[in-house]
Parts: sequence; structure tokens; C-alpha cells
Amino acid sequence: MKLKLDSILLFALTIPLIMNYNLAPFATPYWLFGLVFFGLTLYLLLDILNLKQKTYDSLKMILLWLILIITVGSSFNAAIIERHITHPTYKIHDMPLQQEIAINYLTHGKNPYSTTYFGTFLQQWHYSDTEVNPALYHFVLMPFYILFAVPFYFLSNHTIGFFDARIPLLFLFLMALLTGAFLIKDRSKKLLFLVLFALNPAMLPYTLEGRSDIFMFAFLFLSLFFLQRKKDFLAGILMALSFAIKQSAWPIFPLYVSYLYFKTRNVKETFRKLIPFMVTFIIVVLPFFLWDKKAFIDSTVNYLSGNLPNSYPIAGYGLGKLLNEFGVIKDLHSYYPFWIWQVLIGIPVLFFLIRWLGKENSVARLVFSYGIFLFVFWYLSRYFNNSHLAYLSMIFLVGYFWPAEKS
Repeated sequence: MKLKLDSILLFALTIPLIMNYNLAPFATPYWLFGLVFFGLTLYLLLDILNLKQKTYDSLKMILLWLILIITVGSSFNAAIIERHITHPTYKIHDMPLQQEIAINYLTHGKNPYSTTYFGTFLQQWHYSDTEVNPALYHFVLMPFYILFAVPFYFLSNHTIGFFDARIPLLFLFLMALLTGAFLIKDRSKKLLFLVLFALNPAMLPYTLEGRSDIFMFAFLFLSLFFLQRKKDFLAGILMALSFAIKQSAWPIFPLYVSYLYFKTRNVKETFRKLIPFMVTFIIVVLPFFLWDKKAFIDSTVNYLSGNLPNSYPIAGYGLGKLLNEFGVIKDLHSYYPFWIWQVLIGIPVLFFLIRWLGKENSVARLVFSYGIFLFVFWYLSRYFNNSHLAYLSMIFLVGYFWPAEKS
């Protein structure tokens, strides 16, 4: 036998993780380095030992999970403890920090969408040397991002004595990994997927600092998993929960509706299948919308589109920065109608993708279509950041490994 690709990639992707991130608070002890190296060596040796296929497959899967728990799990644990020992803003992104404050607001009866975040630790988070962080004025994500974390907030505070927003994030990261493990039946593809998904060098650094992409994607991934299993009711509920976490899920909606329609070619049946989605989304979002309609819309919609005095600025690597570079946009904080570009370019792309999906109506094509449309939509948006590119790499990775549907 020769070395398998998953063995080579596991080695290649584990090394930058353990060399750039601590596996224990503030420094990785050499015994832990040795343990990781020992695990990697065993994983490589399994490829050249003359083992029965069933034994080989079982040992590989067990050893891979152990290596991922030791490396990725320890990295999360170290980051959480380091922050707890040092300062609330230490090596964490501002979104999970704001989530923690929003949970505190909500549990004390304050609306996280109508309350500013001045006077909190978010104000101490370094956004810029010259500008005020616009997140101090608005909570941009949807209500389930707060609600899902509340049980973790109470449980961790009553056990370890503190809460870090990466605790529920780690749980959802594991949930996404398990979803992939159950989804992909082919053993060699399953191993490759788990290595690439868990150690994705584009995505993992942002996940370790607590960014919210995995938080949302875990629900979207599980929804697509049940859609593959023809469990449309469960899929609709989970799809709605992903929509109730982060707006980056929303561009899949026209493709999701098209997928449901192409299954039956019946408008009435499509609407019936959408009921679990609509009911779940309304139940989660409506109370916060009614609590303060203007504050909710300003925070979750207008803040991102540049319609407020303290909107998120034009940033990243997309059209906005290109237009700024050529002098079309002078002020990165001003309003610019990006929706025109999104309509002129995004709508034709969407129609093309819907037609492509209709020719072979599968979840794999739904995932790829979502990734392509989101790529175009984001590039033509007000901001297109590094974490967006990382998220897209994860979407295309999942689409590539998605198995064919049973007829």
C-alpha cells in the first residue's frame, strides 16, 4: 500500500495549526507536541501496514478523531482559558464579544437591538486607532445567534464560572463535523472531508477567534443533510434557524424554493413544504421585531446597506473597494447603491443557477449554486471580507464531497 491523500493532508494541515496556535494556555508543552507527532506517525503507518480493510478503516477513523480532538479541541480550550486569565478582549473577534454582551442584556430584560454597546468591553476591543467601531451602535446578527447560546451561558457560568462565546461555537463545529461524517458514506472520502473541513486553513483561524460563520453553517449543513434524506419538515425548521442566525444564509432562499418546486413541479405543494420554514422563522424573529421594529430593521438590514449614520463602512476586497480605488466612491462611510449592481449582475446569475439546478435537481447542485450566487452577491455588496472568502471555501468543499442522491 502507499500513503493516502488524507494522511498527507492531515500532516500538512496539522503542522501550521500547532505551530501558530497554542494547544495549552500561553504555550504548548513539548509532551503535547510529542503526542500529536506520535498520532500523526501512527496515522501514516496505518497506510503501509498490512491490515484487513475493516480494521484499517476503523483504526483510521478512531485515530483521526483523536488527533482532531487533541489539536482543534485543545486550541479552542487554550484560547478560551487565555482570554479568561488575561482580558475580555484578548484574541477574540468583536462579534462573539458582542454576543456575550447581548446575552447579558437579554437576560436582564434589555433589547439587544435597541441598546448601544458603549461602556461595555466591546468599546475596549481594538477596531481602529482613529474610528469608532460601528458595532457599538448596532447588533447586526439575527436573534437565534443570541437565543441558542443562552443555555451555554447559564451552564458554563454555573460550572466553570465564566462564559466564552466560543463554547457554543465549538459545540456547533463538532455538530458540523458529525453531520459530514454521517452524510458521506465512502470511507476514503469521509476521511478526506473531515481533514479538510476541520483543518481548513482558510476557515479555522477565524473560527478560533469566534467568528459566527460556523455558528450559522452548522444549522444550514444539518438542514441540507435532512433535505438529502427527504426529511423536508426537519430541513425546513433547521433552514429557518440558520436564517435566524446570520444573513449570509439568506441568498440560498430562492434556490431552496426552486429545489422544492423542482421536486414536484407543483406550486401548492412547494408552499406546503415551506410552512415549517416560515413558521419557525416567524416564531424566532417576530418577538424581537415587535419589541422595537425600527431598531431591529436598522441593526439587521440598514446597518449593512449603508443607510444609517453609523453603518458598516465599505470594506474588504469587493466592488466597493475597487470603485474607491478608481475614485468613483470618495468616502468609504457614505451610501452607495450596490443593489443596482446586484440586480444587473446577480439576478441573471441567479436565473442561470436556477435553470442549472432544474436540469439536475440535487442537494449537491443546490450547495454549489448557493456558493456561486453568494460569491457574486458578496463581491457586489458593501463589504466583502476575508472571512467571507473563507466561508465560501467551506461551502465549495462541502459541495464537492456531497454524495449523489438515491433515486
